[in-house]
Amino acid sequence: MGIVVSATKVVTVNDAHQNGVDTSVEANPTFGRLKGIRLIHVYSRNQKGDRRDDGNPLMHALKARRGFSIAPFWAQQLLMRARQILEKVKGDLQGFDHCLPIPSSAPFCAQFAALVSDVSGAPLLDPAFLRKRQVGELLADARAAPPRMRPGLRGAFASQLHAWEQMEPTAAYQAKDINVGLRPFFGAFALAGEPPELRDKRILVVDDLFASGSSLLSIREILQNQLGAEVAGVCFLSGV
Repeated sequence: MGIVVSATKVVTVNDAHQNGVDTSVEANPTFGRLKGIRLIHVYSRNQKGDRRDDGNPLMHALKARRGFSIAPFWAQQLLMRARQILEKVKGDLQGFDHCLPIPSSAPFCAQFAALVSDVSGAPLLDPAFLRKRQVGELLADARAAPPRMRPGLRGAFASQLHAWEQMEPTAAYQAKDINVGLRPFFGAFALAGEPPELRDKRILVVDDLFASGSSLLSIREILQNQLGAEVAGVCFLSGV
């Protein structure tokens, strides 16, 4: 099943093609690595057909944002098929101590994480010990230690800092509003109070969409480097 997006931003699923997102059981999941993190992608984004938005309308619709919508029937069909796909690689999901959804203001990631938890047998871990970093924190970091980047990104980086200067310092970082090429320069998450004891635990981190991987890397920095855990990832949608 591929996706179709109407003029009114209603997303439906079409069995006649795999354009935008390949949701076939036969071709999925796909696998990848992100700086040492082993990844499983349930569905594969692509640029087949006449769309050039890499399948993002599906995630916008599942999160009910930017004016996109999807009927509950299609959302449920996608989750049912996701379970079938994960069952194919159930062996790769064994041996984890916890299943952790990446914090999100929309409920979809937590819903998907519950499915992953059920298939894997790893109990859900409440992400309340994590928080999105604030704009003021990111600005302070960028000024104190400007990151090295290729020349083509410097203008966009400066523009992003300027945009944040116009915002309340306590505003939460929103990766979806940031140029994909800039996301790796900003640590999206931080600890929020006392974390659980996770040393030597294996954590299956669940995300809804893989783009730059910056959210996963930020979570890994906390779980692995600060708390001593081992991390792998499962994403609902792959990169392109």
